[in-house]
Amino acid sequence: EIMPSLVGSEMCIRDSLYMLSMQHNLPYKSVKINSSSGRWGSCSTRGNINLSYYLVLLPKHLIDYVLLHELAHTREMNHGKRFWALLDRMTDGRAQALRTELRKYKTEI
Repeated sequence: EIMPSLVGSEMCIRDSLYMLSMQHNLPYKSVKINSSSGRWGSCSTRGNINLSYYLVLLPKHLIDYVLLHELAHTREMNHGKRFWALLDRMTDGRAQALRTELRKYKTEI
């Protein structure tokens, strides 16, 4: 069960994912937010995005980075050159810097 204080934050994450999806023309099929630890998110080959509710502990710019990372997987399912080029275009060339910054945080409380 998600703590009541996180329910509003979960809706904000869902809204942000939808807005970024529309902005970058990267549609997804569904989104689930769960208590997974060890990863911030994942995207299946069918376009189903799973996100950790620990995302709410991150600064907003890193939440957006994770959302964009998973949305990029709706087009490029690997972490190859085309994936990073796409993510760079969506983050003003800051994909690697944001990735490095994200590593300072953990998917746990």
